[in-house]
Amino acid sequence: MAGPVDDFVRTAAQPRELPSDPIEAFDELYVRQARALTRQAFLLSGHRRVAERAVRWAFHQAWQHWPRVLAGGDPTRTVRATVYEYALSPWHQFHPLRRVPQAYSGPPEDRAVLEAFLGLPRSYRAALLLHYGLGLTLPETAAEVECSTEAAAGRVTHGRVALEESWPPLRELPRRRRGAVLARTLRELAVAQPVRPVPPRLVRRRSIRTTRLWTRASLGLTATVTAATVLTLVTAESEQPPRKPAQVVPRTFAPAAFPGASMVRTTRTSEEGRGRRHAEARRSSPSDRAYLPQLRSTNGRVDLHDVQRNERDEGRNS
Repeated sequence: MAGPVDDFVRTAAQPRELPSDPIEAFDELYVRQARALTRQAFLLSGHRRVAERAVRWAFHQAWQHWPRVLAGGDPTRTVRATVYEYALSPWHQFHPLRRVPQAYSGPPEDRAVLEAFLGLPRSYRAALLLHYGLGLTLPETAAEVECSTEAAAGRVTHGRVALEESWPPLRELPRRRRGAVLARTLRELAVAQPVRPVPPRLVRRRSIRTTRLWTRASLGLTATVTAATVLTLVTAESEQPPRKPAQVVPRTFAPAAFPGASMVRTTRTSEEGRGRRHAEARRSSPSDRAYLPQLRSTNGRVDLHDVQRNERDEGRNS
């Protein structure tokens, strides 16, 4: 008859094919993996509440994307990766519950092993638990932690050396026996933790309710941001000072006259000035006026024949 340790190790093996019905497949995976994953999360985090939340979160994410999880081919590995990521998150150390001491049901020497294991870096804990606790090979461990086989081997080796320094009984054993003793110790630590998972139907129901709450919160946040943006734009437009009318700058043209004639300024500033310039142009002699195409039509127009005739008359008189 298989004991708790054998059941714990068996959860890491390739599972048999799940039922075709999505709900039945999810429920079977949860019943098969929930206890073992909760115990693994406890070894990684050292806190029972964190471990329970990690498993609930992992199965919540799996149920939200269940077709894609099944299409991946190994739902156990997908859920386990989510559990490990949640349990090893550094943000949990700021949670108020982490400051409350946890009651440990095992002997004091096992408590010392657990404290030494929790003192390792997070990557070392995951590699040691997968390789020694679950019995995965180095390539399988590398696939779980998403690194190369050489990197996984380095984490396992350095993690065991660091654990030997903080746990003297392991260092006192012969080198060829240390791996087997470490594997047995981690498995016994895991199965010693009491676990009471909730029924799978409650997990699915809470997942659906959580999704609805998140959807409503997202819609409410979007509506709030939109209303605040519109209010800001309306307030900014109402507070703008009235714009001053653009001032028209009067244009000035250079005077045009023949050499020797009197210079007449032709600054166009008003209708009154334009009329005065017309009157002065009429009083001036014909020799002072000429048609200059580069100026506007306000200049007095003089026919070229008249100018030539006036020049002949002046020459005849002189």
